[in-house]
Amino acid sequence: MAGLLHGDYTMDILVPIETSSRELQYKVYLCRLLAEKGFRCFLGSKNQINYLMNYLSGFIYLDKGYHYGESEKIYKKIKKNKGLIVSLDEEGGVDFEDNSTLLGRYSKNFFSEVDYTFLWGSKQYELIKGNLTDLTKVEVTGHPRFEMLKPEYHYLYKYEVDNLIKEHGKFLLINTNMGFGNNIKGDDFVRHNYGERFKKIDQNISFDKVKLELYLNLIKELSLKTNLNIIIRPHPEEDHKPYKDAFGNQKNIKIIFSGSVVPWLLAAQQMIHPDCTTAIESFFLDKPSYSFLPKNYPKDLVTILPVNASKVFVSVSDIIDELKNQSTENAKFDSVNYSLLNDFFSFQNTSISQIVHRLISLGKYRNSINSKISHYLKTKLQFKAIKEHLVSLVYKKKIHQKSKGFNWKKVQKHNNAFIYKNKFANVKKINCKLYMFKL
Repeated sequence: MAGLLHGDYTMDILVPIETSSRELQYKVYLCRLLAEKGFRCFLGSKNQINYLMNYLSGFIYLDKGYHYGESEKIYKKIKKNKGLIVSLDEEGGVDFEDNSTLLGRYSKNFFSEVDYTFLWGSKQYELIKGNLTDLTKVEVTGHPRFEMLKPEYHYLYKYEVDNLIKEHGKFLLINTNMGFGNNIKGDDFVRHNYGERFKKIDQNISFDKVKLELYLNLIKELSLKTNLNIIIRPHPEEDHKPYKDAFGNQKNIKIIFSGSVVPWLLAAQQMIHPDCTTAIESFFLDKPSYSFLPKNYPKDLVTILPVNASKVFVSVSDIIDELKNQSTENAKFDSVNYSLLNDFFSFQNTSISQIVHRLISLGKYRNSINSKISHYLKTKLQFKAIKEHLVSLVYKKKIHQKSKGFNWKKVQKHNNAFIYKNKFANVKKINCKLYMFKL
């Protein structure tokens, strides 16, 4: 069947999802808006999306980030099926002081492969423009995940925020990011998977282990010397075992990784982190955050922007005094920091509408063959989903955390939460790991 079921646009849009806690909400919204414009959007796990594209032609693939040596395999398949590769990087905002990660993710090789790129900020553009082969194929939009921190979207979180406060009372949120040195798949996996992208990977692993011990001690001291309820929210790639071993039996400490971090930030009294991206989110939410790091910490191993967005402490006693004083001071009131962060995150942009507008323009000038999702294809996709689920059961500890919360119930919840002013698109469950949005 040529063309879409409704509307003037001729391309399917494939939206893979990996870490549901940070991606699901805004990707449901994007799919919804694009479906209202006449596109057929597929939201699914990477495995489901990669299999589905075998049966489609002329689609847009919304890439979530370039990984040298791995992305090329997917890109080859996309091009074989006459697809467009459009990049919206999930990790395109925060980097080390030397910007080595960004330069790797936006390399000359990357730009030779992709058809269009959405960038988080003007600073990223300035950093990587030397690698660009065509300036017309790049647009600074910001990222929808951060746009949804603006007050006009806070209604989306109210119910959950109220429930979190009801359940946990006044609490301190601790967001950790020791995904290198405390990875659920171990150090060897980290070296193999990240070694090409992070040239100091062994130092990164070692420093994360130092941070882990630092935070285990900090949480112990906070528990002993304050009456705070403490919520530990580990990074999606972290092993929860060290935290459970240390604090699993303490009533005022809970280890919880559930849903988007935004409601947790809004519900918390304060937030502590080493150098975590959630500090940026806290900053734009106008919530106080504190960076706690070792004395004389190696600045080349710390992502600098989250630190700049926070009050920094290197002493346990000092941060305890700060928490006892119930300070509400936030780095956001520093106009210099706000300007710097806006340069990297384009918080003043309307990223969602910019991205939708650009995808519409890209979709107008390509022909596609939008096959029906036949019973036969549904069955094959279902078998793929069952296999994916069985693998997750066998290796639950290793892969379940990232995909946790990606299910029909959560997709429906996010879909129904948005206030719509125009057409009302439908979402259809193909299987537990793949959903279709269309008019």
